[in-house]
Amino acid sequence: MGRIDEFLAWAEATARVTRLWNPAPLVRWNSDKSYLLDLAGRGVPEVPTRCIAPGDSCGEEDFEGTHGVVVKPSVSAGARDTARYEPGRGADAERHARMLLGQGRTAMVQPYLPLVEEGERALVFFAGTFSHAIRKQALLTEPGEMDNARVAHPGAALHTPTEAELRTALAALAAVPSPDEPLFARVDLVLDEAREPVLMELELIEPNLFLGLDPRGADRLALAVAAAAREA
Repeated sequence: MGRIDEFLAWAEATARVTRLWNPAPLVRWNSDKSYLLDLAGRGVPEVPTRCIAPGDSCGEEDFEGTHGVVVKPSVSAGARDTARYEPGRGADAERHARMLLGQGRTAMVQPYLPLVEEGERALVFFAGTFSHAIRKQALLTEPGEMDNARVAHPGAALHTPTEAELRTALAALAAVPSPDEPLFARVDLVLDEAREPVLMELELIEPNLFLGLDPRGADRLALAVAAAAREA
């Protein structure tokens, strides 16, 4: 995501000469994690999110939480420039955010949810139909550490989602502001303190779909692509 403007210009130019999956307007919307505010406004249960844009006011008190906070840029991939901060480290979290703001980037602040340590869930959908899911180990294991070389999906393994996880994932997809259903989507979830699944991210651009972990996943994707091509 280091050349986001060029990427979005390419997507829109490509969409003018051929059909792009997922559609260019959806790609633009999904390229900035502030889309989480849109989904929250549509009633999707998610990790509470605050976006701080360059020029917005903020102070150390904005970076305190019961279990600490996570600070990340709103445009990023692979948890780059992301770190979590323990309670009482609001000044460190604020410095992180101000570093992002100084680069002209929007900073996101979210409460740290301890049950992420039981594993993040990622549910994969093709043409709106559930295909498979994985569960992976927590990523931000070291408080205060911004490690851009970390493994993006540690310990990924197949996961059987609960009915609640499926409901939350489908609610997120149903709330996407697009007349065209995403051909592919990955819905990342975590458990809140009530052990209810909440949306962490909705990946519609270039997600790892973990096709190597489910032997039928690639076939399902191929069938979805073929069906979409027939309708084009």
